[in-house]
Amino acid sequence: MTAAEFVTAIRAITPNESELSMMPEGFAQIYLGELHIGDKKGHRITESNDAVIDLINNYDVSKFTIMIFSFVKSDDLRETDRFIYFGWREAFPLAILKATGEIVEIDWADDERIMSYIATDQQSYLDLLFALQENNLSTLFSETQKWDMEHLVNITGDSKYQPHLMDLLS
Repeated sequence: MTAAEFVTAIRAITPNESELSMMPEGFAQIYLGELHIGDKKGHRITESNDAVIDLINNYDVSKFTIMIFSFVKSDDLRETDRFIYFGWREAFPLAILKATGEIVEIDWADDERIMSYIATDQQSYLDLLFALQENNLSTLFSETQKWDMEHLVNITGDSKYQPHLMDLLS
């Protein structure tokens, strides 16, 4: 999924405030605030396979959060010899492993140590976030998840990426 496709898809499935009226007071504002993707003025050209970088550079995702995943501001993108740091999985930095293009979770105490492998590439990572948001919405309104582990593993690209998914579906 490209950055533009991701933004369109997330906006299409995001409920409006009235659809969340059965939730506790204040829930809708917080929930919708975390799903907000703002438009930026101008457009920075990126490579077609750099979906995450495109998303961060061309949309305001500074407050956007799906479950435990979030992004940095474009000014906070950081690059080293091995990684491009672009977001967070809870307290752990997320990065693009430059050698393979994989999305990885980095140890917060050792920025050269990979804690887990998240997705095979940037497009798969956005596909995964979208599927997780679909699960969030389906459990919010019907208490059943739309996608199972097998489907999420297929989205990420390989069973190598399954371990980090285990706690997301419990």
